[in-house]
Amino acid sequence: MTITDAGRRAAGPFFTHAPPGAGGDDQPQQNATRYLSAAAYLDKHFCDSVIKEYVDDEHRAVVPSFGFDLEPVILHALRARRLRLFRDMALAAVWVAGWIFAPLITGGIFLLALPAVALYLLDLIRRRPMVILVVLAVAGAVIWLVYKVLSTVINSGSGSTTFDQEPTGTGTGTGTGTGDDGSGVPGFYAAQAHHPFIVGILLLVVFSAVVLGHLAMVLRTLARDLAPGATGRVPASPSERVRRLLTRIASAQRGNVTLYSSENPFMGAGDVKAPWARAWSIVLELDRAASGPLGTGGKASPVDPVAMHARVRSRLQEMRDEWPPRGPDGAEPDRSRWLPPNERIAGLVTDVHVVGRGECAQRRRPLDATGGHHFEGHPLIDAQAGVPFSVASPEAIEAIVRHPQGGVRCYQRVMVGAQGQAILGRDNRPLAPAEDQDIALSAFVYLAVEGRMLYGQFVATVLPPIRREFRIVDVLPTLGTAGLLGRSVRIGWKSVPRAVVLAWFRVIGTLWWMARGYFAATTVSDPAADMVHDYGARISVRELAADADFHTFMQELDADKYTRLIERRVNEAVLDYLSGDCGIDVSAYRDQASVIMNEGVIMTGGSISGQVAVGGRGSRIEQKQGINP
Repeated sequence: MTITDAGRRAAGPFFTHAPPGAGGDDQPQQNATRYLSAAAYLDKHFCDSVIKEYVDDEHRAVVPSFGFDLEPVILHALRARRLRLFRDMALAAVWVAGWIFAPLITGGIFLLALPAVALYLLDLIRRRPMVILVVLAVAGAVIWLVYKVLSTVINSGSGSTTFDQEPTGTGTGTGTGTGDDGSGVPGFYAAQAHHPFIVGILLLVVFSAVVLGHLAMVLRTLARDLAPGATGRVPASPSERVRRLLTRIASAQRGNVTLYSSENPFMGAGDVKAPWARAWSIVLELDRAASGPLGTGGKASPVDPVAMHARVRSRLQEMRDEWPPRGPDGAEPDRSRWLPPNERIAGLVTDVHVVGRGECAQRRRPLDATGGHHFEGHPLIDAQAGVPFSVASPEAIEAIVRHPQGGVRCYQRVMVGAQGQAILGRDNRPLAPAEDQDIALSAFVYLAVEGRMLYGQFVATVLPPIRREFRIVDVLPTLGTAGLLGRSVRIGWKSVPRAVVLAWFRVIGTLWWMARGYFAATTVSDPAADMVHDYGARISVRELAADADFHTFMQELDADKYTRLIERRVNEAVLDYLSGDCGIDVSAYRDQASVIMNEGVIMTGGSISGQVAVGGRGSRIEQKQGINP
């Protein structure tokens, strides 16, 4: 990015790339990382979405990852796709063998299994009609071509017997297809005629063995590589291009900048429209000086939004730190405010959340309405590498906070992770170990000063626990070989008809997808040369694997607890700054905050009602998805 004409250059870059993180191959993987890696093997849609987002398009922004590592999830997704491709190719080979040796029975099996996948195909057609119809047409044409080629080959060596004819004799008769003693009917046709039930059972067993064997191998891999306490052992990168991509992704996931393509600027933190999400805003006039001892001679002091953010951040960190931070002048903190370990919110983390639209204009355009200077490129895009920046410098953060009408917004993000706290007795004897609560709460604070008014915004979102079926990695290591085989049958038998019937379609689709991704990666033009390009992140893998609801009512109560603690702390910090440092009359703020604080979650007969916006509007939380290998 450059400012042409007489633009002034900053002393340092406003935006940069995050530095590489320290390797953790010898460290146990976080639970969320293990569960998300397992999801790549157990849910095809999840696996395909991860590859499409991070491998097929190397210019996308990366959503910050909290509580998990994205790099091993991508590598496991690539290996899971290869294993599925090998399974589908094996099934396709069985189909070919079936059409050669037992065409009538094979056709019957196809017709019997077809209804089991009819609803699945209809759902795919409904969601992506053109893509699925094209794939079906191409796959159908390939299957018909294979059928005709095999039919021609067999007809040339067995008289006039075709796939459309059933052998009619077993002795030494004459006529077309009426013998197995040199009269032209191969032995497998005779076997098909004599023992159709046995041949059909044999084909079904082979089909099922391929599908369930693949699943058993997957479960064995999960039990070995993703067991509790497993270290950072991950699959090898399949190519130099993927290694280069993962290097950038591993760094970018630790950044504080997010470009988003969807409507949610808080991607990775949860659904802002979920019933448990909470949002409110407050407006205060800044010209009204406080009366009484806090007054400033009838005139309020100017409000510095950067200093206000710093006050909020300091007060929030006091909820976690053992000692309060030093004062602005470096003075020692008040020792009376020492926080004992059992009262600290150990999982609380504060950070900056800089967001911008993923669709970035890169053409040469006026810097502002005056038209005196021009700007080229986009501030959040590295024009040389053609990828988004992931870190905003302190100077950039300060400038964004002071210019709330700009196209890039800055929020203060507060996170409370899933990790729990150990329970100790008075003599420090362990009573109970720390236990993950499996939810992650994020609160976003936005403070804007414009038009001699203060606009404060608070948004709290919660990531529900990761789906139960992906937590299977916690129990697999104890099952043994027999247990793994039994678990494979129990969770995979329903998917056998679909996997068998769709084998050809999936082989063709996967190979086409891989070829298209490789072609796009090697021939795509530089996106930085486009006048407008969408760099925005489209998914968050943590959100993609999240369950539809909480697993326990205690998790719901914890989400409410930390939301209330944070919003109370934020409000009190803002009030202290406005009234104590600036001498502003905050009575209107207190009135609005009182309404917000008093309209929290109310439990009535098992249902939950919660305030989600100021102004008396409430919403009721309604309690409201399997494995698709």
